[in-house]
Amino acid sequence: MKPARSALLALTLIALAALGLSGCAPATPPTSVATSNYGGLPAGQSTDVDVDMEGPLVQWLDQGSSITVTTWGSSGCPAILTEVNAVDAQTLDLQYLEATAYPDQACTADYAPHTSEIELPSDVTGTPLTVTVSFDGKGPRASVILD
Repeated sequence: MKPARSALLALTLIALAALGLSGCAPATPPTSVATSNYGGLPAGQSTDVDVDMEGPLVQWLDQGSSITVTTWGSSGCPAILTEVNAVDAQTLDLQYLEATAYPDQACTADYAPHTSEIELPSDVTGTPLTVTVSFDGKGPRASVILD
């Protein structure tokens, strides 16, 4: 092989390797801030329950200290809880990434439940508790009040 051709081949391989290690590589989904995440409904939740599959199902896990939030969507690309914000002593704001969480990934077109368990911030101490849930930085899709 001629030296010029070898040098060109080497430069091409180095450039391809650099692209693979740079920002052109597929993005990884963000990490959830939930205590626990799993596919399905919360333990003890009947599958016969009449739930609004358009909005989240929010329930007490341990009243006064933790909640579960179930969202519906792709089982392969579930919504990811990225922020838990105490608005005041009786209001909790949850921010999820959904469509923007998996920019380089093909997601299944099923409609499955996915549950996040969330410890309440220490400054959320009152009841009833209002929980607002937003997706992809847009305004709240749902607001749920827990007694």
